[in-house]
Amino acid sequence: MTAPKLRFKEFDSDWSKVKLKELVISLDAGVSVNGEDVDVTEDDFSVLKTSCVSLGVFNANERKLVNLENEIQRLKEPLLDNSLVMNRSNTPLLVGSSAFIKKAPKNTYLSDKLWQIKVNDKADIRWLSFHLSSETTLIKLRDMATGTSNSMKNITKSDVLNFELSAPSKQEQTKIASFFSAVDEKVSQLTQKHQLLSQYKQGMMQKLFSQQIRFKADDGSEFGEFKQKCIKDLNLYISDGNYGELYPTASQFETVGIPFIRANNIKNLRITNDDMRFIDEDLNRVLVSGHLKENDILVTTRGDIGMLALVDKQHENSNINAQICLLRVLNSKELDSLYLLYFLHSSFGQKQFKELQTGTALKQLPKKNLNQIIVLIPCLEEQTKIANFLSAIDQKIEVVAQQIEQAKTWKKGLLQQMFV
Repeated sequence: MTAPKLRFKEFDSDWSKVKLKELVISLDAGVSVNGEDVDVTEDDFSVLKTSCVSLGVFNANERKLVNLENEIQRLKEPLLDNSLVMNRSNTPLLVGSSAFIKKAPKNTYLSDKLWQIKVNDKADIRWLSFHLSSETTLIKLRDMATGTSNSMKNITKSDVLNFELSAPSKQEQTKIASFFSAVDEKVSQLTQKHQLLSQYKQGMMQKLFSQQIRFKADDGSEFGEFKQKCIKDLNLYISDGNYGELYPTASQFETVGIPFIRANNIKNLRITNDDMRFIDEDLNRVLVSGHLKENDILVTTRGDIGMLALVDKQHENSNINAQICLLRVLNSKELDSLYLLYFLHSSFGQKQFKELQTGTALKQLPKKNLNQIIVLIPCLEEQTKIANFLSAIDQKIEVVAQQIEQAKTWKKGLLQQMFV
């Protein structure tokens, strides 16, 4: 019997083996156009980049502005609502990936590296979009890709049209599509909640550090004005990471051991263990510059400058590379580490990171420039109130982020069980 492991109880008939060309009316690519990578508004004529379509997700922001005078006459019909788009040429990971576009951006067209799939009355387009996005199907599509380059692969129109898949009745397709659409709507709602919380946090940081909003002491009295101090005048220990002859070679990195933190391990004010490298105890003792303690603040000083993280208990005694500086508060009765983290994370801190960076091709923030950053400092009691307030918002943001990931994981598992 050809049927998925999990299905709705009102359906029990076998699924039929069909080729994609039996379900589609057309599979058409766009045209090659010259465009600019600039901010695109709804009123601009734009073309979708391949990065708009990634593993079942459509990102409308990834568009290029089209030069109207030179290109508009060559464009085909604009992208319509309820469109299904597939990457025909992309990296080995993304080639064959597709996305359903419920609401197409106005005046938007396809590039020549994307196909638009139009279905006939045998297929529910939403069902087909979920089927093509399931991991098993996507792996099969990737396997058909050809190309000598390790960075770019292509799928032919003939191979896609002759791609074989299992399909139920149109009624069951629609039922499945409605179910997964509801899951996607839940993810969308959570994503919007995450964005709103993040915007609220940014707005509150702006008001708190500009002193538009002030906390009061526990007895109801008002706190004094903020003071201004350069980082070099604060009671801090500052050290950059390890570099030079002692810097670990590729062969010295281990699968377990002492975490050796790089810029890509800093995300959302935390240290992430994704793609973490490790060094052994002996090498860690040699690399003395970057040993971490709990509540140290990490700042990226090369490349993407100004990313921040607070060192937690788990990463105490870890080490850092040369792209990172650590700031350690030496007197917690004068300065709250979490407050300093949030100030540097705010627009007031980030603006200074940009102003003090050097270099053109590779941006850098030398330690002497880092020392020049001006920090606005209230009394310790108000520092603590500000830090705790913003930390509470971050905790809410993290909860929603976890809910989003859980929903995506749940959906991924269901896609595996509800398609053949």
